[in-house]
Amino acid sequence: MFVNESHMPQRLAPNLYTSPEHLEREMERMFEPGWHCIGALPDLPNDGDYFTRTLFGKPLICWKTGGEVHTFLNVCTHRFSMLRDQPCGHMGEHLKCQYHGWEYDCNGDTQKIPDAKSFRPMAKGELGLRKFRTETAGQLIFVTLNENATGLREFLGDYLYDMCDRWFSPDHDLACPIDIHHECNWKVVIENVLEGYHIGEVHPKSFGTYPNEECCRHEFHEFWDFYIDDYSTIPKNARPERIMSRIIGYEPDYRWQHLLRYPNVVFGKMAMFTWVQMVLPVSATECHAMWRIFCYPGQRGRLKSRILSKGLRFWGRRFMSRVIGEDEAIYPSIYKGIASPMRPRGGLISTREERIFPFQDYVLKMTEEEEFITKDREIEEERTQPTTATTDGG
Repeated sequence: MFVNESHMPQRLAPNLYTSPEHLEREMERMFEPGWHCIGALPDLPNDGDYFTRTLFGKPLICWKTGGEVHTFLNVCTHRFSMLRDQPCGHMGEHLKCQYHGWEYDCNGDTQKIPDAKSFRPMAKGELGLRKFRTETAGQLIFVTLNENATGLREFLGDYLYDMCDRWFSPDHDLACPIDIHHECNWKVVIENVLEGYHIGEVHPKSFGTYPNEECCRHEFHEFWDFYIDDYSTIPKNARPERIMSRIIGYEPDYRWQHLLRYPNVVFGKMAMFTWVQMVLPVSATECHAMWRIFCYPGQRGRLKSRILSKGLRFWGRRFMSRVIGEDEAIYPSIYKGIASPMRPRGGLISTREERIFPFQDYVLKMTEEEEFITKDREIEEERTQPTTATTDGG
């Protein structure tokens, strides 16, 4: 059942989706102080492997060495070239700049400088790389740009941290890594994943229609919320999981679970699949979404598990790519409507969409932008047109 018994007002004014100044406040107060998932351990299968990311305009390089994962600013201290511009690769025991060959260790200290005598005097380790705190939860890799941030467990909370250990354990295989650019404000993406009211129009072939309210439950906490859809009584949804659980050898759950750690870390679980979605603003009008989708293939070492794992990865890639693509196609239209210089009166959040309401409250609280609500209402009075219908030839 839903928590609220009636609809709620739209809390965020449209200009909070379009204003570069507001995005700066969001960056300063919500994003820069926190932790951000930038990948997963399967992205770095071997020592020496690396991948590159851009986080809030800052180029990063994540590198595995000695079984540990380290993240640095992807800029050489010699003449400021990017160390590497490829999305991923392998470098061995030292990070090496692609321009002049300077090499760095896991602490970011210089280890080898070609023609070092021409740089005298310079002490060993001088001009080291900028390093960022990196921690893992399960197989997920998180980084923070804030030197004073709390630990990852404290940021996520015990429940979400321990959940990551279960949902993304070494027994789960990476089925589908997806990185995608969206032409819309980041909040459009988050609000879309918080509600299933759009399923009938946007995902008619993928999901059919939204579930009955009696099957749904919402929970709200200080920094996160929880959605559970219990489909145990719906044969067409429960039967496939019951069959797969017998083949794989796990206890069926019959629940679609979905969580948001405010403001932008999404976790999901459906049958033997789990996923994380990280939505990162690029500008007021653009954002980047990173998905890492895992599957549980059953007990390792069995031929059945190996075969099933390949099949699950194939199905997961196909299904999730289709669903993500269906959402991606509608985002620009949503954003164009929000950014329109003239809009009709409206802005309602239904009980089925009620997870959006505390999310919007969180944004207002963290950015201290309550005054925009009153301001935008005044602007809307000037922009809105009469909605009274007329007919010809009456």
